[in-house]
Amino acid sequence: MFSFSEQWALAGKAVVEAQLSSAQAYLQAAVDSGASVLDWQIDAGRAALAAATVAGNQLLSVKDTQALLQLSRTQSQLAIERIGAYGRQAKDVAQETQEKFDTVTKGEFAASRQKFGELLQLVKQTPVPLIIPFNNFLKTTFGGADEGYDKNKNTRPARQM
Repeated sequence: MFSFSEQWALAGKAVVEAQLSSAQAYLQAAVDSGASVLDWQIDAGRAALAAATVAGNQLLSVKDTQALLQLSRTQSQLAIERIGAYGRQAKDVAQETQEKFDTVTKGEFAASRQKFGELLQLVKQTPVPLIIPFNNFLKTTFGGADEGYDKNKNTRPARQM
């Protein structure tokens, strides 16, 4: 059987490892999201360059003002469609990023609850004079974080399908 101080040291080590794991999970989600944004921006840049090349070639082939006006209207309509597509892609990337962070957050809260349960088991084994103030401190700390997450989750605007 471990001594009381060894148990606390092991619990502290577990908490630090959990925090490092949590930070790594959030960092990985941020890197993945950044890579998605970068890929999306590169694709958008390529599409814009291709559209500009086509428009330039068409402009060079215009022979009269009537054809120039028609080309101008066509290119304006195409530009508006590209802007709409860009906005839809931006929305998709933002939702994907939010879902990644939501998934990580849910996983980290589940892991925190588990570690909290393990810590409570350790607290149950401690002498009674030490339990009461420590137990109140843990309930206040983790209870407030849990309530804050639930409150924030419920106040977000509903996603449109």
